[in-house]
Amino acid sequence: MADNLNILFINTDQQTWNVVSAYGNKHVHTPNIDRLQKNGISFMKSYCTDPVCAPARASWVSGLYTSENGVPFNGGRMHDDIPDLGQVLTRNGYHAVHCGKWHVENRIMRESFHNLYTGKRDIGACGGEYYDRVSTHAVIDFLDSYDQALPFYLQIGLVNPHDICEYQHNHEYTTIPGPIEQGLLAAEDLPPLPDNFDYDKREIILQKVMHRDGKTAIHAPILNGIRDWTEEQWRFMTWNHHRFVEAADQQIGLILNTLENSRFKNNTLIIFAADHGESSGCHRAFQKFSLYEESIHVPFIIADLNDQLDVPKNILDTKHFVSGVDLVPTVLDYAGIDVPEGVQGLSLKPLIEMDRDSATIQTSENIIPWRDFVYVESNYWGRAIVMERFKYIMEYRPIQEEDFIPPGPDTNSVGLEQLFDLVEDPWETKNLASEARYDETLAACREKLFSFEKKLCRRPLRAGRPREIVKKWAGQLCERWSKYDQ
Repeated sequence: MADNLNILFINTDQQTWNVVSAYGNKHVHTPNIDRLQKNGISFMKSYCTDPVCAPARASWVSGLYTSENGVPFNGGRMHDDIPDLGQVLTRNGYHAVHCGKWHVENRIMRESFHNLYTGKRDIGACGGEYYDRVSTHAVIDFLDSYDQALPFYLQIGLVNPHDICEYQHNHEYTTIPGPIEQGLLAAEDLPPLPDNFDYDKREIILQKVMHRDGKTAIHAPILNGIRDWTEEQWRFMTWNHHRFVEAADQQIGLILNTLENSRFKNNTLIIFAADHGESSGCHRAFQKFSLYEESIHVPFIIADLNDQLDVPKNILDTKHFVSGVDLVPTVLDYAGIDVPEGVQGLSLKPLIEMDRDSATIQTSENIIPWRDFVYVESNYWGRAIVMERFKYIMEYRPIQEEDFIPPGPDTNSVGLEQLFDLVEDPWETKNLASEARYDETLAACREKLFSFEKKLCRRPLRAGRPREIVKKWAGQLCERWSKYDQ
C-alpha cells in the first residue's frame, strides 16, 4: 500500500468534456474545475464506457465494460460476483467512503463504502439544488474531523448538471415561451447554436429509435414537447445547462478550499471526471444515450494541491485515450493494491509519471505502448470506437431468439454504420460510411472493433427488469428494421 496516500474522487453528472472555461468555453465560468486543471493533468481524449448514468458508474466501480458487468442501460443489474472498488479498497486497508449520487444498479453502496449521507434512501437522479449542498457539507465535515490512521478513498457524486433533465421534463406537456418572449434574456446573452445543430440524417437505426421517431424508446414525451422549439429555445437549454455546471463548480470550490486548509493537503490525490455528456442541441438532440462526441466525450483530470505527489501541473494531454474503465486500476495503482483479475482498464499513473515529450509510457522497467483507440457501448446494441482521426459507429441488429447476452462480435448481424473524419469534421456532420473511397477504412474499423470485442467477457443479463427492457426495445427496433428492409 502507498504510504498514507489519500484519494479524493469528485464527479459530476452529465457534463461534456468542453463545458469547462479553462478549455476555452466562453459561455460557462468554472473557476474551480479550472483550478484542478492548473494543478494537474487533463486527459483531453477521455471517454465514458457508455453514455448514461448507471452504466457509466458501473464501469467506474468495476473496471469492466457494460456488456460484462450487467448494466448496459439504466435498469440493468450488476452481477453479484464482481468486486467493486469500495470492497477492494476496504479489504486492503483503506477507509473507503462514498457521498452523493451512487446509481449503480443492484449494488448496495452501504455494503461497499462507508456512507457520509445518512438518509435511508440513495440520492436520486435529480435534485442537485438540495442534495449537492448536503453532500458537500458532509465532505467538508469529513475532511475536518477524520482522525483514523487508515488512508481514505473518498468519492463524492454531485448530481448537477444532471438537473438539466428536469428542465427538459418541464416541457413534456407544457408549452413554455422562450427566454426572449419571457423577458428573461436578450438573444446576445445566449450561447450560439452548435455547429452540428444541422446533422447528417444517415444515422444508425438505434439512434432513430432512441432519439428521432415519433414514439422514441427513451423520453418520448420530452421529444414530442420540444419538436417545435425555436432556435432561441434550444440555445436557452444550453444556457441552463451551463448554469447547472456552474452550480456544481461552486460545490467543488468549497471542497477544494477545505482540503487545502486541512492536514490532508499534502498527501491527497484528486481525480475529477463526469459520467457522460449532454447533447445540448448538438445533432438536434437532448440528454445522452447516443454515440456522438457530445454524449461520450467527458472531462477527466488528475491533480493535487501541492508539489509532493509528482503530478504535472497545467498539462493538457491530447495524445492518450482514456476510458471510464481506467478509474479502478488507476486508484488501486496509487493505493499500491493489486488489480482484480479481469479488469479491462489501464492505470493512468504511468501516464502521469511519464516523460511528457515521449509518445510512449516510460516506466522504470520498460516502455509500454498505450491504446490507440477507445471503445464505447450504448443502448445494448450500439458500439463505437474513436481513433486518432476516424470515428466508427455501428449497431448490431436484434436477433430472432434473444439470449440476453449483449451482442458482439458478430459479423452477420451488423446493422447500419457511421464513419466520421474527426480531423476534417470534428462536429460529426458528414457520414462517410457510404462513400466507396472509405471502404478500406470502414473495413479496418470494423475489424478493430471485432478484435477488441473478442477480449470481452460478455455475460447474460440477469432475469427480471433487464431482460424486460431488452425485449421491449428489441420489439421497437425490429419494427423499425422491417420498415427499413422493405
